[in-house]
Amino acid sequence: MQTQHLIIIATCSAIGLLLMAYFIREAALRALARSYSRGLDERNALHSLRIEALNSDIADLNRLHCSDQKRLAELARQARAIRATPFLKSDHLTLLEIATTLRLAKDTWDAFPGTEAYRVKAINQAHFVGTLAYRLLDSISSAAALNGNSLDTQIIEWLDKRGTFYAEPELSSISFPHDADTEGYRHLRDALREAFELDMNRQAVDLGQLPAEVA
Repeated sequence: MQTQHLIIIATCSAIGLLLMAYFIREAALRALARSYSRGLDERNALHSLRIEALNSDIADLNRLHCSDQKRLAELARQARAIRATPFLKSDHLTLLEIATTLRLAKDTWDAFPGTEAYRVKAINQAHFVGTLAYRLLDSISSAAALNGNSLDTQIIEWLDKRGTFYAEPELSSISFPHDADTEGYRHLRDALREAFELDMNRQAVDLGQLPAEVA
């Protein structure tokens, strides 16, 4: 009888231990599942924040790209406007000559009494025309830079305005304002370039744009 009781008690104890082990295992698995689910949710939330931040960065980049496109379009429009300027270097030189003529007129009127109003008007107009000439030169220079206008082209335009062409049956010649250099030049272009620069400086001095020692 005691042996049967012991067998029953041992069997129940074994079953109890097995059940306890089963429930402990289930509890551990549920805890692991909850921990995994919580970690997965946190990771998904972090990924969502990162994706939201990336979307915000992409939107900012798109706005900057659109802004850059508008700026490039505006710059292209301005470049086309500058490239298509109707002004020539000869126009700049003509304005400089007009300013010089106005200054000479003012100097002439200095000798006549009662011409104060004309003198003031002449000198004011000379300053205005001189300023306009150099604003025009800026526009022409910008257009020349965009159009690849070379120094040779500028010299040719200057010769057309300031030089004199002598046509002969067999041998023609061109004269231009320039102080002779007794040592000569290695190339005709050097003489033309120097004459062009000196003449431009002289005209600037006449307009008061440069000090006399520069010319």
